[in-house]
Amino acid sequence: MSGYSPDDLEPAERPVHRLLSTIPPQPLPLGFRDAVMRRVMERAAPTWEWIVAGVLALPSLAFLAFQLVWHGDEFSVALNNVVSAAAADSAEAFFFIDGTTVLALALLGVASLLATHASVAAPARRRGPAAR
Repeated sequence: MSGYSPDDLEPAERPVHRLLSTIPPQPLPLGFRDAVMRRVMERAAPTWEWIVAGVLALPSLAFLAFQLVWHGDEFSVALNNVVSAAAADSAEAFFFIDGTTVLALALLGVASLLATHASVAAPARRRGPAAR
C-alpha cells in the first residue's frame, strides 16, 4: 500500500499497523447498507425495551432529584471548588461523589440507550410522513 505510518504510533503498534495496512480495502456489496437498514426498520420495537428503559430511568431520575433537593448545597460548593481551582491553575479542588449517584447516572445512561434503540427501530409508518 502507501507505506504511510502515523507519527503517534508506539513501537509495539508499528508491526500491527504495517500488517493491517497491507490488506486492501474491500467495498461492501451494492445495497448492503440499505438491506441492513430495511431489516432494522421492518422489525417492530419490542415493548420490553420501553418497559426496561422506564424501570431503569424512573427510579434513577427520582433518586437524582432527591439528591439535588437534599444535597444541592453540597453540589454547588463542589462545583464552586472545581471552578475556582480551574481558574487558579491549582489542583486543590475537593469534592465527593457518592457511589449511588454514579450508579444512578449509569442506569440512566443504559435506559437512554435502550429507549434510543427502541425509537430508532420503530417502524417508519408510526413516525408519520415527515420522517420518511
